Amino acid sequence: MEPLLYKYLTDSLLTGASLGNLYTFARLDSQTNLKGLWSSFDDRFYVGEWNIDLVVNDKPLFPQHTLFKPESQSTSFIEGAFTAEKQFFLPYRHSIEGIEPSIELRAAIFLVRLMNSSTQDGEFVVRHSITFPAVACNLFIKQPPPWQMSKKVRVEGSQNVFHITTVASEHEARVLGSKFNLQPVSIDDTKLVVQSKHRLGAGEVLEIPIVLTFSSEDMAQADRTFERCLNAKTVLNNTLAQFDELLNRALVVTPEPVINRGFQWAKVNTVRVQHQYRSGQAFTNDPPQDIIVVRDVAWYVFGADYLTPRFSHNVLSLCEQFVLHENGKVAEFIHANEEPPQLHDYDLNINDDTPLFVLALYHHAAICDDEQYLERVYPLMKKACDRILSQMFQGLVWCTASATNVWGICSWRNIIDDYTLSGAVTEINSECYAALLVTAEAAQRIGKHDDAARYRRSAEQLKEAINTMLVSEKTGLYLLNIGNDGTRHHDITGDLIFPVIFGVADENIRPRILEKLTDKDMWTPYGSRTVSQHEEKYDPDFGYQLIGGIWPNLTAWIAYCLRDKHPERLVEAMKNIFTFCEAERPSDFLNLVPGQFPERLHGETYQSKGMTLSPWMPPTYLWLGVEGLLGIRATLDGLEMNPALPQEWKWIGVKRLPYKGKTLSAFVWEGTLYSTVQVKSRLPVVAGDSIETESDPSEVFSLALEVGGEILLFVASHRLCQGTISLHDRGTIWRKTISLKAGEARLIRPIGKSEMVDDHLDRGRR
Repeated sequence: MEPLLYKYLTDSLLTGASLGNLYTFARLDSQTNLKGLWSSFDDRFYVGEWNIDLVVNDKPLFPQHTLFKPESQSTSFIEGAFTAEKQFFLPYRHSIEGIEPSIELRAAIFLVRLMNSSTQDGEFVVRHSITFPAVACNLFIKQPPPWQMSKKVRVEGSQNVFHITTVASEHEARVLGSKFNLQPVSIDDTKLVVQSKHRLGAGEVLEIPIVLTFSSEDMAQADRTFERCLNAKTVLNNTLAQFDELLNRALVVTPEPVINRGFQWAKVNTVRVQHQYRSGQAFTNDPPQDIIVVRDVAWYVFGADYLTPRFSHNVLSLCEQFVLHENGKVAEFIHANEEPPQLHDYDLNINDDTPLFVLALYHHAAICDDEQYLERVYPLMKKACDRILSQMFQGLVWCTASATNVWGICSWRNIIDDYTLSGAVTEINSECYAALLVTAEAAQRIGKHDDAARYRRSAEQLKEAINTMLVSEKTGLYLLNIGNDGTRHHDITGDLIFPVIFGVADENIRPRILEKLTDKDMWTPYGSRTVSQHEEKYDPDFGYQLIGGIWPNLTAWIAYCLRDKHPERLVEAMKNIFTFCEAERPSDFLNLVPGQFPERLHGETYQSKGMTLSPWMPPTYLWLGVEGLLGIRATLDGLEMNPALPQEWKWIGVKRLPYKGKTLSAFVWEGTLYSTVQVKSRLPVVAGDSIETESDPSEVFSLALEVGGEILLFVASHRLCQGTISLHDRGTIWRKTISLKAGEARLIRPIGKSEMVDDHLDRGRR
């Protein structure tokens, strides 16, 4: 794939990127100043802000462009013939089973590059102003808690290394330093200002690494990390290699460049919120913090299973240990740094967390793990489903809450002031139907036949009750809910998608729901509104945009359900979701960062009103690409693959998609599915063994399969390009020079040691 980067005029940006690794989360401004460095292991801020000012010959350098890459953000500065660049990154390494995460992950690193393009000497001054440990920043919705902002620090050291500890909490340690001298300018109990001076002759270039490391244990650990990170360029190269491997995993390629970029950036942003907490690995729905919301874990796992299955396994293991009540109810959230975590659920008798947790366990078992895993988690699925059945009344699942906001809403839209959504809620009942169904399948698989029959029968009865009692006599669609007072609510909201996505809606009502959700009162250029404009309570901004604003995850759910009959609308939705992330002037949309999926938008102005990086939307985009476009469906019996291609698409490809500890690669070509794994499909399937290929340039997709003694080589690109494909076959390297039009794919058959012939389709899309 082509390199992932965005280059923007700095003054077109309001804010900067959010970067993260297993131990660290950082937020930046538009000029690549650090605006908060947080540690997941103790839920503490270690830096409030770190601003770097650049001066040459007593004149400030002014920001020009800001560059966004998977591993870093950088800003270029200029004053006449003198230029500078500051690049910030966090060391990154995948979570690998049996390998302790690298000590380098507790570090934040700047690389400052100075360039003199004049004919005269220039004296650069690089000044660092660092505030500890936390400060408020109006660029972000989430602010540090007041008790962290009131802390003081003690600074010791001089020249090129400084040691910083939190007063009365000396185990909170930091080391700041460089290979170059850092002269102290001022030091107090919250701030350290240091600077370095560098005289560069005509044509000279200088790179200056500045490293800050931290520890929640002691200064000795921070010192060890500092020594490992002082060679910052090596750490950066290692980080680049890790991201390169990540981006080449689960590689999905289509004729549409916007979707291809969106899928790649979704991978990057998925791993930025994967953290190691004291109780285990998890992700939070509102970084930086240690709150783990189970509903969000479920939706996250549905996508992360196809990218980082080991992390999915670990976060589910954390939940297996800590989120179930004795009675089977699944908690709303836990604090992952509590020892042990306590259960928090707003006193609701049931909500969406319980069935979604069951569905996540099933999904992970079907995609990633073996029979032993299923046997281990089945008792939890059973316990949760028994809780569901215990909350049924007159054939439906009821939430008995009567309060408002989170204490009275059992839905995914649970943070709306003065709003109650309880009783028999169509969303919850639809999710419970799906949970009962997969638990029946799991029970059958491991030989619990009585359980299987019971849960299957209960699922069928619940589905019948939903389609009998929760259909609106006014709209002909589904009710939002029946309140605990018996009131039938006929609101037209995005929640109509749940009986469709979870298999409750029949072929009569399903198309009418999808038509309604894509009408102009719901559908916009950037996704679906949460509530129809025609509803009395519609408000494009109120209630975290949940009464008429746009949440991209809702758009993804609707898009998935359009895949069978309207794949062109699925493609439209995927383009719309990510086109927003590539806005020409991000500052026009407020909380928007190039390449990052925002949390939520105003329903009419489309301004981003929430987090600049939604933690759950990136894996949801992965899920939509894999299970929507590719049509992957995993069951305990194996894989199905039925791609949803619009008429103008003639191909789609995937390489190295994780599946059961191995990988799947496949290519759809002229109506046939070629795959390295035997899958079920409505298309003819040709299975073969994968053969290693290389592409130069990398944006050319190549996949080779050996089928019946013949080698089939598929090449494709979403843009016009020329290049060379190398195929490694039993010690022989075959090479073929290719030229591809935008959106074109080819099938090439090697027939000799020095030649290849090709049989190609002139256009990948017509």
